Amino acid sequence: MDFSQLEQTLFDITPSERRYLKNERPNYIDNHHIITRGIEHIFHFRYSTLPTSSQEGTVDFFIRKQSRFTPVPNHITDYIELNYVYCGQSQQYINGKEILLTEGDLILIDTNAAHAVDSADYNDIIISININPDYFRKHFLNRQQNHSALTQFLFQAISDSQNHNQYLLFRKQHSSHLRLLFQQLLCEVYDPQVLNRMVLNHYFQLILLELIRSFSVEANGTSDDSHKQQLTLDILSYLSTHYTNTSLESCAEYFGYNSSYFSSLVKSYTGQTFKTLLQNSRLEASIPFLLNSKQPIRDIALEVGFSNLNQFYKLFKDKYHQTPADFRRQNKHSG
Repeated sequence: MDFSQLEQTLFDITPSERRYLKNERPNYIDNHHIITRGIEHIFHFRYSTLPTSSQEGTVDFFIRKQSRFTPVPNHITDYIELNYVYCGQSQQYINGKEILLTEGDLILIDTNAAHAVDSADYNDIIISININPDYFRKHFLNRQQNHSALTQFLFQAISDSQNHNQYLLFRKQHSSHLRLLFQQLLCEVYDPQVLNRMVLNHYFQLILLELIRSFSVEANGTSDDSHKQQLTLDILSYLSTHYTNTSLESCAEYFGYNSSYFSSLVKSYTGQTFKTLLQNSRLEASIPFLLNSKQPIRDIALEVGFSNLNQFYKLFKDKYHQTPADFRRQNKHSG
């Protein structure tokens, strides 16, 4: 399947959409549980009701085009929902807040966030990926080499939060590669080839990694401190790319703060000192060198910003519970 064939497939009227055009509506009442939240009754959509068997091997996530010509009522889920606007727009309501998504936008919605969607028109193509929350722990959060502060902030917010009522909204200007990745993913969905299970999983992981790289989140959940969370993201991202030679003073200057105030701000926002965040960024940066190069450990320590080799060894062992040499020896073949 090429991209022009994919476009035609996406815009084709499906059997269910034909029914909706005749003013027939989905039977949510008989097919889904209803829960009470305050004075409101909302539906509870369950992952077990999704036809995952129609996509070989995608047991941890289910990919579909949202049906047009009918609204989706207010609901919560037991899965994480990713909605990508492939074409057109989508008016969504999350925890009562109106959010207009336009072409190229993507939103990641946690399990307990009440969520409704207005009826889509012919030109509105919305791709949904329904994700078992365990997917993040299995494929991202349990890998030491992926334990960057930025990765943890994004995906713990959506999979390990206490209230599970958050969302992360990514606007299209932050990633030019996302559409291509979705096109490749969808071609595999609609025209599965050999190794379909593996290919789907890899494309999906590339999409998630692209989101981590684009990282500029417009809105994060229902909290009133979105500026705090955005600044935290910006600081963590800055450290992830400037860890070698940055300092408290230079970082504070970059963000336009007095260094003393900036130090207090970082501790207040992240719960860690600037020094700890910087050291962790340097430790995280050392992992690819340990796994994918034959550089001496002393050179790696200098490369990522540690002038004191003993300090590097001590901090590495405190964080990863083994020496850099042991870590390299045990993980280089799986890295």
